[in-house]
Amino acid sequence: MILAFEFQYISQNGVLENLLKNIVVLFDIKHKITREASIVTLYVEESGDMLGKFADYLALHLPLSIFFKSSSVNVVETMPTGPEVIPFCPFSIEFLPRILDALADKKSSMYAYPFSTKDDHTYLLLKHEEKTLIEAHSSTEFIKLYETVAELIAKNESIRIKTQSGSYIFGAIENPLVKEFKENFEVIATDMSVIERMVVIRENELKVLASLERPSIRLKVNAFYAEKGILPTERVHLRLADDLLIHLLCEQLFKRGVHFLFKTVSDDIPYTYSIDYNRTLPFMEPLDVSVLENGEILILKGTSYASPTLKESLGKFKEPAHASFASIMQEHKLFDTHVSCFYLSRSHDDKFMHYSKEQGMVNLVNFYLPDSFEALFDLVTQSSKSGARLVENYKITYPEIYESVIKTVIPKNLPQNIYSLWKMVSMILGFSTEFDSAAEKLIENAENFGGQKGPRLDYYLINEEALISDFNVMKLIRSGMSFKLAGTDDTTLSFGYMESLAYFLSDMTDYYRENISNEKIALGGSLFGYRRFSEAVCKNIKPNSPICFNKELPIDQ
Repeated sequence: MILAFEFQYISQNGVLENLLKNIVVLFDIKHKITREASIVTLYVEESGDMLGKFADYLALHLPLSIFFKSSSVNVVETMPTGPEVIPFCPFSIEFLPRILDALADKKSSMYAYPFSTKDDHTYLLLKHEEKTLIEAHSSTEFIKLYETVAELIAKNESIRIKTQSGSYIFGAIENPLVKEFKENFEVIATDMSVIERMVVIRENELKVLASLERPSIRLKVNAFYAEKGILPTERVHLRLADDLLIHLLCEQLFKRGVHFLFKTVSDDIPYTYSIDYNRTLPFMEPLDVSVLENGEILILKGTSYASPTLKESLGKFKEPAHASFASIMQEHKLFDTHVSCFYLSRSHDDKFMHYSKEQGMVNLVNFYLPDSFEALFDLVTQSSKSGARLVENYKITYPEIYESVIKTVIPKNLPQNIYSLWKMVSMILGFSTEFDSAAEKLIENAENFGGQKGPRLDYYLINEEALISDFNVMKLIRSGMSFKLAGTDDTTLSFGYMESLAYFLSDMTDYYRENISNEKIALGGSLFGYRRFSEAVCKNIKPNSPICFNKELPIDQ
């Protein structure tokens, strides 16, 4: 009897093929593993009883993965012909069920071991300043070290710990130092069961947090936890432990009632305790993701789990927008397709682009911003008599906002993008008084909006009839000032800026489909990392045009 186990695995990183190979070798069963596009198929041949045991084992020992989309099993007549190719997997895979089971099994030689592979010479060091408190070589000593550290953290001590992704400072989230944090920290839940005590989270996001890759997700702090006044932000980047040493430490912390840790690289956090070890491990960059309502997972940060071939191709482009577009085309094999790309970034210049086999990659829309708020107000004043009246009325109605904005210096190296424009908008409309964090305030307002519809802001090109044109900054600023003067509240107006951008991208998609035979839309850039914005864009574009995001590379390069 031959069974074919079919898996949709969208990454080319070789993880699934190697996991399957390890399992079939363990069973010593006749097999073959094949791949076609994103479909990996495992063929196994044996008696019915043995295949039943194998299927049960496979179900228990294949981990969740952000790249693992679906699976099925069928009876087939014959094995496929041709050679079996198992891609090289360039990194160690830690959070496998068999490894976690071994770490928890007191009879196992791996019990409480802080790494996925055994080395009899491994030791951990717990230090207080320069003095070694514990040098742990065995399971018993490792447990003692974890218990000691858990007790210290429970007493609000901060501890620097070496991990596969670098050295970080950890401590209990109740530590008073946390109130001084802004965006430079993550929250680590010490157990899956406590996550919903802090944040609002959907079922598909919970599954992603528990996946093999252990990514972080930006989540809203729930009302109950916010009332405690512990956290300095309304949203946090939360993950489960993504390092085995931290995972084992979290088990001890959870037993002591410590449910959440902070994790930061900030040099401003005082600490006197540290954990080090004598192993050299391959660097693993932590993953940050966003999970859309339709199940689409966007990688915002982290390339360690991407295939080496894809990562190498990024170095061919100096312009981040072009690199992002090219990476999407490569992952989706779009080089024979007419495809347009909206690249909206927080840190690089935005661009709208188009690719065809005949023309290659062409820039369609660029974003050029004024270099001062005075110049920006001049744009509105000089646009028309009504524009001049608008600015004058704004000065009279909001004199303190106007004076504060005029005195604000715009950085010379400011990226020419919508995110920078939202910083300006947020300052002009009085959402924020801090330029650097002003766009985040607008986004926070928009994400907190409880309604379904906001005001329609004016996102237009300077030349609305042209395929190639710059973005019209003046109209967008002017429309926001008008709504502000009309009494629209900050939260509603902020959502209008986000929602109207989604409508603008939808309108541009229709225009490109009609005028340059666009077949698909690629979306790249870190602005799409904000879930509510991405979902609004997908909702408006998808009825008429297929959308392509990066599959295994970050959405910004």
